[in-house]
Amino acid sequence: MTAFFQRCRDPHLLWPLALAPFLALLFEATPLDRTLIALYYDASRHVFPLRDDLLLQTVMHSGMKLLVIGIAFAVLGAFILTYLLPHWGLHRRRLLWVVAGMAGSSLLVSLLKRGSTQHCPWDLAEYGGYAPFHSLFGFLAEGIAAGHCFPGGHASGGFALMAIYFAWRDMHGRAAGLSLAAAVIAGLAMGWSQMMRGAHFMSHNLWSAWVVWTYLAVQSAAFPPGACRPLPSQQSR
Repeated sequence: MTAFFQRCRDPHLLWPLALAPFLALLFEATPLDRTLIALYYDASRHVFPLRDDLLLQTVMHSGMKLLVIGIAFAVLGAFILTYLLPHWGLHRRRLLWVVAGMAGSSLLVSLLKRGSTQHCPWDLAEYGGYAPFHSLFGFLAEGIAAGHCFPGGHASGGFALMAIYFAWRDMHGRAAGLSLAAAVIAGLAMGWSQMMRGAHFMSHNLWSAWVVWTYLAVQSAAFPPGACRPLPSQQSR
């Protein structure tokens, strides 16, 4: 337990805690969400013209989702192969950690969505839907069903790839950094494509990134992806 709390001093966990108030203020006190979503809303027809766009549906939604799932299964397959290829054994713990990180962070976002009252843009009355808008910290209007649209689930798939960075950042810093950049780009691209369809606000996607990163940082503190190293106090004994 002491080791866990000492690892909690890792900036990777402290950064999101410090960032959370700024992120909340950014979207609660500014019209940024509405400004960005307005780029893809046709006010004259009261629709999101790209909602059923074939490219966004098949490539950016279904295709990217399958790609992320494929990567997760590839990592799982590599983990299984460590029992057949002894020289891969060094990475066994890290590979399993990535699978657990990707699955756990995605599941957490899914559970948060299930309990969320916020609606997707296309369900809001101001964008041709039925539900009144309410902020993240506001209350759902009486008689209106919960929207279950926060945080962004699709974007979380791309952001879940940040598990690769956490797993190897202490061993292969440069490659891990590149994987982090790729994961952020993937998450933002997947989230933005949903914004274009009217499925999510930008805040939904950035909070999704926050949830995934925080989950992975906590998992890293509780269960380090690399071999556990003794604490300085233990090394001196």
